[in-house]
Amino acid sequence: MIKQKISQKDRVKIFFYEYYFGHGANISVTRVIGGPLILIYGLHLYFNENNRLGIGYAGFMVLFGFYYLLKPLVIILTQKSWYKNFDLDYKIEPDKIIVQSGKSKSELDYSDLKKVLKRKTYFALKTKSDQGIYLPIKLLSPNETEILNKLKN
Repeated sequence: MIKQKISQKDRVKIFFYEYYFGHGANISVTRVIGGPLILIYGLHLYFNENNRLGIGYAGFMVLFGFYYLLKPLVIILTQKSWYKNFDLDYKIEPDKIIVQSGKSKSELDYSDLKKVLKRKTYFALKTKSDQGIYLPIKLLSPNETEILNKLKN
C-alpha cells in the first residue's frame, strides 16, 4: 500500500472544481452565473419597485443571490471536518483499486466504476452508487497514471 497525505488545500481545490465544473454544462453555467445574476436582478428590482411586495421580493432575491454566490464558502466553513488533512492508503492494480482510510478498507473492481474522469490535477473515480474517489495526479506513480488513463471515459 502507498501511503499519501492529501492536504486540506488539495481537498478544497478538488471540491471547488467539482462543485463548479464536475456536473455537466447546464449545472456549471447555473452555478457560475446564477448567484451574480439573481443578485443583480434583485438589486435592480429593489431600486426600481414602487410597492412593498416588490421590494420584499427584491430583498429576498438579494439575500438568495448572496447565498448562492457564497454557497461553496459556506459549505467549506461549516463542514471543516470534510477538508482536514488525512492519510490515504491506496494501491492501484491492473484489475482493481484498494483504498484504505483509517480502519476501513475497500477493494473496488474497475467494473464497479461508472466514470473515470481525468481533471487537470486529479482523477475522479465515480462508482455506480455515486460515491467519488479523488486522487491527485502529483501523488500517483507513472504506472498508476497509465492504468487510470486507460480506464477514463
